[in-house]
Amino acid sequence: MNSTSESKGIILMLFSIIFFTVNTLAVRALALAIPACDGWVVTLFRGIAGTLVVVILYSRSGQLRLKSLVDSPLMIARGALGAIGVTLYYIAVIELGAARAVVITLTYPIFAAILASFVLKEALSAKKLFWITSGFIGLLIFLAPKALTSGIGFYDILALLGAVAAAGVVVLIRKLHQSEHGSTIFASQAVYCALLAIPITQGEPFTLPNSTIFLLFAAGLVVAAGQLTMTFAYRHLEVSKGASLQLLLPIATGIAAWIFFDETFGPIELLGAALTLLATMMINRRASKSLSKKLTTQPTN
Repeated sequence: MNSTSESKGIILMLFSIIFFTVNTLAVRALALAIPACDGWVVTLFRGIAGTLVVVILYSRSGQLRLKSLVDSPLMIARGALGAIGVTLYYIAVIELGAARAVVITLTYPIFAAILASFVLKEALSAKKLFWITSGFIGLLIFLAPKALTSGIGFYDILALLGAVAAAGVVVLIRKLHQSEHGSTIFASQAVYCALLAIPITQGEPFTLPNSTIFLLFAAGLVVAAGQLTMTFAYRHLEVSKGASLQLLLPIATGIAAWIFFDETFGPIELLGAALTLLATMMINRRASKSLSKKLTTQPTN
């Protein structure tokens, strides 16, 4: 891989981080300004925007197989689990704050490594077990200050469940790539996000002011742009480097959340977050050595 190609991949990955950060901050800001913009509403518009993007980009290529969304059990599971994970993530962002939600959700590679050992029969080496254990210790340290004063909150648990859902999606994507194109896998999450949110929201989001609907749709387009640029970035980057760069996301989100929403962490929480994210990075790097680029170039949530 030449330096020009790698530089292009780094730039694309940095843009994807910007897009993901902007989406998270936009959701937080919208919810603070307009309480009706809850996690379900945001998920609905993310689903609609993502579906439109993937249909526009891939419908004429012959690679997008929408039929798989209803006749493939694995694809249905990927879509449903992805939609649940997205919804839990946005609920956590709104209720916990952007920075805290991102740190907890980004523990998903730890859970993915455990799930993959059972479902995909991937070996858990001593080094991987060390980093999995370190990640859990870091997570406990991160959660400890709040847990000791008021107990582990309901929304902390929801964020953790969202991370587990994202881990399940990672495992399903690895299996689906053996038979399905990435556009169909991407579409499954978008379509099922909309399908999950429609009966819950019951059409109420479309009674919101047009300006609010526009902003919600724009937020959905931004996260779709983040997913696509990350996918393109991996065409020019080694997976280990791309995964490491993605850990700039919680840093960018944390700094922006501090600036715009006055969100802060105490010293113990920072220590726990740092250990957890370091463990996540090491697990990602080790996993990338045993997976082909084809299996790991699709975003999970």
